[in-house]
Amino acid sequence: MGRCLAGSVAGVGLNCGMRRQAAESNAMRSPTLLVLLLAVVVACTSTPPSSTTSSPASAPTPAPAPTPDQRAAAPAHLAAERQWLTSWFKGTPVKIRQVDENAIAIDVPREFCFDQGASKVKPALGAVLDKMTQSLQRVPIAQVTLIAAPADAQANNELALKRAAQVQQHLRNAGVRADRLGKPSVASGPLVQLRMEASSL
Repeated sequence: MGRCLAGSVAGVGLNCGMRRQAAESNAMRSPTLLVLLLAVVVACTSTPPSSTTSSPASAPTPAPAPTPDQRAAAPAHLAAERQWLTSWFKGTPVKIRQVDENAIAIDVPREFCFDQGASKVKPALGAVLDKMTQSLQRVPIAQVTLIAAPADAQANNELALKRAAQVQQHLRNAGVRADRLGKPSVASGPLVQLRMEASSL
């Protein structure tokens, strides 16, 4: 029984990797398959729900100030996370770039983030946020200093702020502490704009 289960799990992991490689190859040939590639990323990064019941969350304690060694290592750690994130979303419309040695910017086109007139986070954006959460876990000195979302074609700051608040809440639900997240804001273009930056405190 144990061998069958292990083999099944290994097969699923291999299948996800093959599906992702195939989708990346197709996406290079046809822009219309970019949505498919993002869907594959979502499928391969999702985890089954836990069967255990969660205990009531206790009040979070303040995060300790970063040490001089953590500050010194931050540029190298952020560069490594940029490369890791880029490898996951290669061939998709998600843009990941190094702003400076202490900051990474992530841009996701609006059509992959929200439905028209809605503020619910779509699975493609959710996959990006989940991967960003993993990076934040590996770089505890990092914070998300920019969480900006766009409205639809017509200017609507209220909708844009609601969308940005949903992005912030998604990160909190994934386990990112509230004190590591910036305030929701309105994006300067038709993108969800995120910035992961090493704390200067």
